[in-house]
Amino acid sequence: MRSREFAQTTGQRVMSAAAAAFMQRVYGWMTAGLAVTGFSAFYIASSPAAINFIFGGGMGFFVVIAVQLGLVFSIRPVMKRKGSAVGAMMFLAYSASLGVTVSALLLSYTGDSVAQAFFVTAGAFAGLTIFAFVTKRDLSGVGNFCIVGLFGIIIASVVNIFMASSAIHFAISVLGVLIFAGLTAYNTQKMKQYALTQDTDNETGRRASIMAALELYLDFIMMFIYLTQILGSSRD
Repeated sequence: MRSREFAQTTGQRVMSAAAAAFMQRVYGWMTAGLAVTGFSAFYIASSPAAINFIFGGGMGFFVVIAVQLGLVFSIRPVMKRKGSAVGAMMFLAYSASLGVTVSALLLSYTGDSVAQAFFVTAGAFAGLTIFAFVTKRDLSGVGNFCIVGLFGIIIASVVNIFMASSAIHFAISVLGVLIFAGLTAYNTQKMKQYALTQDTDNETGRRASIMAALELYLDFIMMFIYLTQILGSSRD
């Protein structure tokens, strides 16, 4: 009886250690992605040649968008064939490409207001992460609702390109913050459940950690972008 209890306790400790290691990999890759995006954004915003190539009215901007889409949609299938190491490099390359989007914020808004939006995002992300870890509520419904809402704001954003309405732009930004806040909590809970129920100490687990990092990275970046649009002070 004692040996069985010891084995069960030991097994739980091993599982907890494996789950903690998986989560450390996820947040490690996410942090690396954010750091790469930050360095990329500051480099682009401080380089007249890069600004002219991307925002000068030529094909540079569309080339970057094509690279972003190609990377984000190909990470999973390429990683299945080539392994997690290649997937990690693709994730970091995608993070660097998103520096273009963040550099546009640095060029449009004051540095203080961008920094304020970043710290608000970091605080909100931390709070949502803690909530997702401690809540006993299943957040699947929240995730599904937010995914539907995401398609809604994409459509509204396309429509507003032609309408150029500041009121619609503000509404989209507010909804964007709420949607990606919900997705942060949902994706965090999904990651936690995966870590606690799957064998993560293998190649499959390493690939899953990169995909989880990508999801949380995008939640953070998009929440930051929308918050900057709400809180940012224009340089004009």
